[in-house]
Amino acid sequence: MRGDLFWAVVDHVRTWLGEDGPFRHAIERQNGRLDGVTLRRIAIVYNVNRGIRKGEAGVDIHANALAEMINEVRDWPSDLRARAERCLDVARTAQSRGHTKELQASALTKLSWFVEPAQWTVYDRFVARAMGVKAQATTEEKVTRFYAALEERGFPGLAKKIQDQLDDRPTMPLFGARVLDKLMMLSGARMSQVSWADSFVLTATSFLEVLPDEWRQPLEQLAARVEESIDCRDFLRG
Repeated sequence: MRGDLFWAVVDHVRTWLGEDGPFRHAIERQNGRLDGVTLRRIAIVYNVNRGIRKGEAGVDIHANALAEMINEVRDWPSDLRARAERCLDVARTAQSRGHTKELQASALTKLSWFVEPAQWTVYDRFVARAMGVKAQATTEEKVTRFYAALEERGFPGLAKKIQDQLDDRPTMPLFGARVLDKLMMLSGARMSQVSWADSFVLTATSFLEVLPDEWRQPLEQLAARVEESIDCRDFLRG
């Protein structure tokens, strides 16, 4: 029986081909710089658009300004907690300058992933639930606790094990940390919004089924190999 890790791999490929890959490529074409148009498109797809103020007189000044603030971060920390704090710093500054409504911490973790995706994972309510982060806290507290929990549960090492499997027969840029992100989303949704989890698996299944045989079979083999080789139960249990 195919489990959640299998579907996490499949959905990573689905979103890489349909959304993440094109967004990432747009940034790479501009020497690693994020522009306001791409930022706004990412925000729409990842449901954080409402938190970024609209432009004025046909110019998306707030998206442009936020993109430039992200570009000013030259070296994103490799340590999860340090990078989370850097995201919070940018989110606080963006709010204080009037570019965002309230503190857009989740948005910054997502936007920064596209600029530097390696070994990074994003924050949202489902992954927080999967890591046992209580909802009764401030946004900053929840973000800090989430990334601390990842470190304590061995996220970097587990992501590296998945990465090794993905790199064994590379066909496109894939990220072990992103697979774990998908797994956490699915796990968190099963705890709080089962219909969302069911929709996740249904979408991934449909994607797999519409692929030509010569694409579907290697993806099935890759997802099965990751699931057979990597045990994520302790990570999810804490």
